[in-house]
Amino acid sequence: MLARWAPRTKLMCPAPAHDVVLDRDLVARVVGSARSMPLTLILAGAGSGKTTLAAAVASELAPVGWIRFDELDDDPVTVLELLVLALEPIVVGGCPSVRQLLGAGLPAALDPRRAAAVLVNDLVQSASDPVVVMLDDLHCLRAAETLAAVDYLLDHLPPAVHLIATARTEPGLSLARLRARGELGEVGAADLRLSPSQADELLNGRIGLGLPSHEVHRLVEAASGWVTGVRLLGQAPEALDAYLDAELVGREPDGVRQFLFDTAVLDVLDPGPCAALTGRGDAAAVLDDLSRRHALFVQMVDRSLPAYRYHDLLRSFLLRRLNATDPHRLALLHQAAAGVEVSPARTIEHLLAAQAWDDAAERIDSIADPFARSVDIQRVAAWAGRLPTSVRAAWPNAELLVGLAAAQRGDLGAAIATLEPIAADLEAAGKATAHWVAMRTLHIATSDHARFVPILARLEQSSVFAALPAAAQTDHHVSNAYGALFTGDWTEAGRRVGAAITIATRSGDLAAVEVLAQHLSPLLAPAPGVLERISAYATWTDGRFPDKAPLVALGWHHQRAFLGFLRADLDAAATDARAAAALMDRLGGLPYLRATVDWVLAGRALARGDLVDAERTLRTSLDTSDASDLDRHLDLLRLGLLARVLRHQRRLDELAALAARLQMEPGTRYGDQAEWARASVTAQSHWASGDLLGAIAVLRQGTEIEARTRLAPFLVSPRVDLALVLAASGREADARSELARAVGSFAAWGTPGLLAAAGPEVLPLLRGVEGTTAAAALRSFDVDKRPAAIQVPGRPDVLTGREVEVLRLLDAGASNKDITDALVIGANTVKTHIRNVMAKLGAKSRGEAVAIARRHHLL
Repeated sequence: MLARWAPRTKLMCPAPAHDVVLDRDLVARVVGSARSMPLTLILAGAGSGKTTLAAAVASELAPVGWIRFDELDDDPVTVLELLVLALEPIVVGGCPSVRQLLGAGLPAALDPRRAAAVLVNDLVQSASDPVVVMLDDLHCLRAAETLAAVDYLLDHLPPAVHLIATARTEPGLSLARLRARGELGEVGAADLRLSPSQADELLNGRIGLGLPSHEVHRLVEAASGWVTGVRLLGQAPEALDAYLDAELVGREPDGVRQFLFDTAVLDVLDPGPCAALTGRGDAAAVLDDLSRRHALFVQMVDRSLPAYRYHDLLRSFLLRRLNATDPHRLALLHQAAAGVEVSPARTIEHLLAAQAWDDAAERIDSIADPFARSVDIQRVAAWAGRLPTSVRAAWPNAELLVGLAAAQRGDLGAAIATLEPIAADLEAAGKATAHWVAMRTLHIATSDHARFVPILARLEQSSVFAALPAAAQTDHHVSNAYGALFTGDWTEAGRRVGAAITIATRSGDLAAVEVLAQHLSPLLAPAPGVLERISAYATWTDGRFPDKAPLVALGWHHQRAFLGFLRADLDAAATDARAAAALMDRLGGLPYLRATVDWVLAGRALARGDLVDAERTLRTSLDTSDASDLDRHLDLLRLGLLARVLRHQRRLDELAALAARLQMEPGTRYGDQAEWARASVTAQSHWASGDLLGAIAVLRQGTEIEARTRLAPFLVSPRVDLALVLAASGREADARSELARAVGSFAAWGTPGLLAAAGPEVLPLLRGVEGTTAAAALRSFDVDKRPAAIQVPGRPDVLTGREVEVLRLLDAGASNKDITDALVIGANTVKTHIRNVMAKLGAKSRGEAVAIARRHHLL
């Protein structure tokens, strides 16, 4: 996690100064607000006592987490990581999904709202008792994506979690919405002003100035009750800047004054770095003395180290003075600070501030690890992006991470533009590992399998590949498995899957298991031996990781879901699919896995004739407002099943519009699968409108695509649909021949469940097919528990088993409520089923539907 980037002092509540004067009524008010409001905002200028008040409130509440923000924290991932570090010690159960999200580089890690949603899901699971997190100096967060993440968090905080924030200026959050809902506690500058009695306690009781009461009143009035102003004006008549210049810095001995300026570039004042920066062996004593004499401006933040920090007023003054009088010295101080900082982040920031470009580039290059967490890759790439282009070009590791970070964000064009020019240079320089990463990333970004699969296969033979982490080797084989799949080399695809699984199981490496959790998919099913390998691997995972982390558990349920569906065990598959869906929600969503889950649940609903449930499942993903670009690409594969629902429900206009939309869609990365989806939707449209010859022509083209692709698990086989349309055309012999060919392919792959999504209308044909595959498929339709589907005489429609049940209840005189109770379904679902029955029978009323059904002996 973030431990190597964040100083521990960022997460510590500051120690109170010895002369603090607190308004106990105000403390009690903020404590009450913190216990009832999602957010309590303490908003006032520098030196007004915001942090002092927050620390006093923290002492009254337990448990409390503390975060002090600064300008380096202004990105959503850093904020998320700091929140996790602050919350985990005080929340029972911790934040395992967020750790998995950030550690495994899941897509949601780079999406502010989704990442915040994962944290919320963890807190819903873990935070049963009230907890409070203090966000000190929230005004340092200004980036739109950072504020969007905090806004999302505030909108969805569990009731047990409360935030208190201090800020100098109103943060760019949706505070108006919180105010309107009565969910914002507010403390302003007026609340923090000292009263005369408090000023007397401070100036005379704590500081010991011995001022008469009229002078105390004058000072409070002159400073408008501002705490720092009262303290300063009470000790010197000059204004604040003059005081800092003449009364604090100017009155120190030359050596101490130089110490103040030399250490102003440090965020946290540890004696060791201060000694190294100033050359003074007594740095600890100097800091202790300054803290005792100027407790307001030199604040102890950790007694155990000890560690200090300058108040922002003093530090800003020192840095402004340095920049105005000696900018060259300021740059040198930043360079020197880079040499004594422990934090890599602070080191690089100092070098960038000093414009020491080569030194900064060298440091960035030295930590540019392409196998790091995606969030760390993004951070390092952002530093590299601040280097001048001419400097960055000389450091290929840094440039590599810029391209890799772009690919992880989904900006494939930028990734290609960055990596293509350096690929040859990396190879020529003998940087074999970096060259492999560049090639693998370009393979993913371009989907140019013909070009990159041979290159990656060649790199695999080098000694460098053998030294790669197990997760990288696993990823390599999985990537090449898909490359082989999309170029039609099924034997090689199967071999690659086996190699990936072998590496993961032999190493037992969690990161390798996480790779397989995300990338083993049903697309690989037709490759020889793959289903057996994945099944054995799922069993191994269950034994090796009985207490599964969220991503491992997600992969396990996902694999069992598609294995169960392909093998026609639809109920077990649905159970695992629902478990996978719940875990995906916790982890912010994984588009490829979501597509599989939707297919399994919608396919099972279609097999059982429940068109309403099938459409609901598909629409949930299609209609989501926060879908990513990758989600939208995968929508194309869902539309084939949706078109099937629309055909059955005779929603001809919607179906025609869907077909027209797909014909206008630009080409996608999914090649033959995209064409298969278009063919499927177009065929459904022809079929629904009665143009059976048009449907047959389109489906014959679809069978050619299927021969190349073998399997698009999210779509029904064109050959199965061809058989159904031929049967509807009266060509029974041709229909049985086509279905037998489809069943033969499914038998070879061990996937009888691929017949399920075709729905009950395939049953009349399927009953005439011999063999175990057809028998397994028949069992999956649950024909013993529900009436069989019925073809409507003289019409191209089929009443599903559920619709037959509804029709029988209508014949018995049942009301909508009676049907709801009898079938244990919702009222709206009943209405939809009745509308479908009437449309398929060509009836204008329920009674007419029953009469038509009786006339045709359907009842």
